[in-house]
Amino acid sequence: MTRPSEELLRSALSDAAAAVRPDDLRPLRGTPPPRRRRVLFAVPSAALVAAVVALLIVAPWSGDGSSPRFSLASYAGADYVVEGPWPPGAPAAFVRAADTGRRVAEIPAPKGSSGFRDVADSGDNRTFVLTTVDPEACTVRFHRLALRDNGRPDGPPTELDGTAVRQRMGEGQGQVAASPGLRRIAYAGRDCGNPAGGTITVVDTATGEHRVTRLPPRALASSLGWAPNGRDLVFETMGDYLERELRTLDTRTGELGTISLGSGEAELHGAAFIGDGTHIAALVRSGRQNRVVWYSMATEKITRQVPLAPSAPDASSMFEAAGNRIVVLIDDRVSVITGTKVTVEKFDGYGASLP
Repeated sequence: MTRPSEELLRSALSDAAAAVRPDDLRPLRGTPPPRRRRVLFAVPSAALVAAVVALLIVAPWSGDGSSPRFSLASYAGADYVVEGPWPPGAPAAFVRAADTGRRVAEIPAPKGSSGFRDVADSGDNRTFVLTTVDPEACTVRFHRLALRDNGRPDGPPTELDGTAVRQRMGEGQGQVAASPGLRRIAYAGRDCGNPAGGTITVVDTATGEHRVTRLPPRALASSLGWAPNGRDLVFETMGDYLERELRTLDTRTGELGTISLGSGEAELHGAAFIGDGTHIAALVRSGRQNRVVWYSMATEKITRQVPLAPSAPDASSMFEAAGNRIVVLIDDRVSVITGTKVTVEKFDGYGASLP
């Protein structure tokens, strides 16, 4: 029996309900912040480096911790995951053990802030960046969270001075990405004066330098991921009357590239730089057929394909990568690809209650 994760269900419900972009509206006094189209749950990093990153593909825990949330983070070797608040903007985020889901720590949002919106790992599974937003001022702020080896915070999150960006919140998952060592932060947002104008802003955390790249008309970016070189980004774009596309950005030159992963009915369901960054791996689905492909940045061609088990065309799926390891969840099956080895397990969303 298929058991889609609660995260996917919430994401679908949010997408269906978001005819109006909430951060364009002024909330009534005394009412909770409006819900955004995208769901923030934990958000393992888009900084895909050889070091293991936190990888979270899950059926979420219930709000009271009474039922289990199974995470695939341990498949990538991560110790901890940072679980963002639900709904986005709630007053705290949480650190959980990647293997058991045990709550390790609660991370209160800064007083007077919007609450945390996005979370990303910088690649070491110990240093994370979290965002807060001020819709009235059209500003997004970045906060650094460091964890000790036991998963406990090394202090409260601290705002990174000089890094705040003048942007509206973007849409979709993976709006923020931290490069290895948290040297640079990429944020996918929208122009303050033009909500339909998608942008990617890259911030140097040492100097505060901002570089803004404007996307093609109506295109909005999501699912940002850094290459190990800390220079190139891979991301997806969507928009009104636009098909989903996979793109790259050279953050030094501002050059945008478009990646073709096939024709016909092929649909993109996630992508990331892998290994040393010479290839991008992506999950491509077409009807009942599913496969992972490797795209060479040098030759601009697909150099390898691994077919996965067929599934219903509308089966839920998730994709993540860490180093040379790729983890794919389709319906209730988990496929882990490491080099030439492929293992498949059933993903069971039931178990004992969390401690």
